[in-house]
Amino acid sequence: MKKILLLGGSSQQVVAITTAKRLGYYTILLDYLPDNPGQFFADEYYPISTTDKDAVLRVAQQSKIDGIIAYASDPAAPTAAYVAEKMSLPTNPLNSVNTLCNKDQFRHFLKENCFNAPESRVCKDYNIDISGLTLPVIVKPIDSSGSKGTTVIKSWEYLQSAL
Repeated sequence: MKKILLLGGSSQQVVAITTAKRLGYYTILLDYLPDNPGQFFADEYYPISTTDKDAVLRVAQQSKIDGIIAYASDPAAPTAAYVAEKMSLPTNPLNSVNTLCNKDQFRHFLKENCFNAPESRVCKDYNIDISGLTLPVIVKPIDSSGSKGTTVIKSWEYLQSAL
């Protein structure tokens, strides 16, 4: 039986686990949250962060997996590509996955390749150059998925709290 390693066991990810099982795969789930519902559907479960590339690789190698997936999880996608590359499994190139999952890298890619891209700034601390920006401004983490951590500010007085 082929083994598939699934990164993330939230309610949105249960469908990937149950589908893999229905298709005849042995499912191994990694998710650091102890209350994830996916653990009750997978054949094996390990409480490991899906962004801990080396820990995920160790489980993958020990389990001798045939495939890895980060279904509905942008933060885990680079880990899946990393592990797949290390184990010579089918994957998208890690460099491409990193570019698509990191908002800063993606904006740089868009501009470098003459695609339309919103004006953006990267802020590594609470100091940011706002010249050239006009309100409203969207503040969001570069490495989260969906709208997690997103704040829309309509007045500069709220910038520091949003950061």
